[in-house]
Amino acid sequence: MLVIKWNRRKKIIFLIILSSLILSSLILIDQIFIDKAINNDPSTDHTDNQLYIKRARTILEGSLLYRDVDTQTPPLINYLLVPPVYFGGSPLAFEIYFSLFIIITVISIYYFLSPIDEKKAFLSAIAFLFVPTTLFVPTFARQDEAIVVFFFLLPLLLLVRNKKYAYTFFSSLGVWIKMHSIFLIPPLLLKSKKRDLLNHIFIIIVVSLVITIPFLILAFKEFIWHLKFYFLGEGGKLEGISFWRILDSQGYGIPNIILISLFIISLLSVYFISYKKNYSTWKIICLTLFLYFILYPKIHYEYFIMLFAIFVPYFIENKKSIAILYTISILSGATLLIEQRYLDWKIATYASNVFIPLALIFMISIDILLILLFLEDRESWLEKNISQ
Repeated sequence: MLVIKWNRRKKIIFLIILSSLILSSLILIDQIFIDKAINNDPSTDHTDNQLYIKRARTILEGSLLYRDVDTQTPPLINYLLVPPVYFGGSPLAFEIYFSLFIIITVISIYYFLSPIDEKKAFLSAIAFLFVPTTLFVPTFARQDEAIVVFFFLLPLLLLVRNKKYAYTFFSSLGVWIKMHSIFLIPPLLLKSKKRDLLNHIFIIIVVSLVITIPFLILAFKEFIWHLKFYFLGEGGKLEGISFWRILDSQGYGIPNIILISLFIISLLSVYFISYKKNYSTWKIICLTLFLYFILYPKIHYEYFIMLFAIFVPYFIENKKSIAILYTISILSGATLLIEQRYLDWKIATYASNVFIPLALIFMISIDILLILLFLEDRESWLEKNISQ
């Protein structure tokens, strides 16, 4: 393959052009065929754009998140959503903005990993780009996880360059963009020596206080509610495509607190085993995401983009594993289509006794496929070349 032999500069230009062409084509398809047919009707609008606009306009008007507008997300993501709203808040503005972050993420995978193995880094970037979820989240789904995935992956990419304190800073920042980044913090702390550990904890505390103090002072009750909503599942109905949510919709629900408690216990077990066996930071995060997507009750389709951003580079040497990840992407997308029509929008009733069980089968299949990924205890190329 001729592209593999190109130098780094040419490969980066190629990734920019390829990503731009593919995402632009999907944006065009969405704008011409899909958006007007679905999203003009509030009952079938599958995007969160109206929420994004309300919160961003609150910021632009000089008002306060949480206190002056219903806010169920960490604060920083809302500030990152200001640019597309400032430029009109149109579907096209959001899709272009979200796609830019996907392009940056693709380039970052190659740029940061190429000093270890240029070929594997390039293949990782290409493989991540072509995951259906990567392509659909910024375009057809139009979700802010297209932004979040960059900030979720960036600390690990910086750790590859041995930037440990940058890892801690951006992980701490990431928590206040979307809570997924909280999974990045314990692994590095586990692997830090006493002096480093204190420095990392100091960075985490300072970053978190700088971001949260204004909201704790001016909107304490509303801000605390969003933390309970994220960590304990309180205050909101169970949504998303998780096996547990679909089961709950059929009257067989398991209380969130039980599932979250089981998830936390499993997480602590992974941390203990990882500490004893000296697993790499990247592998620990893979294992925690594995548990998260199986056990956590509130899993949305777009969350899977975080899993693919971490798993694709980790498993890139194994074609079977990459095929499994693409299958997971397709199955989660199929589940989303059923979940939206039968559970969220409630616009379909035909053969619901077939399609809803089918969605359960898809999610069980995803769990089995995730287990298969970790049955072979082989060392990843990243673990061979990364000290942390």
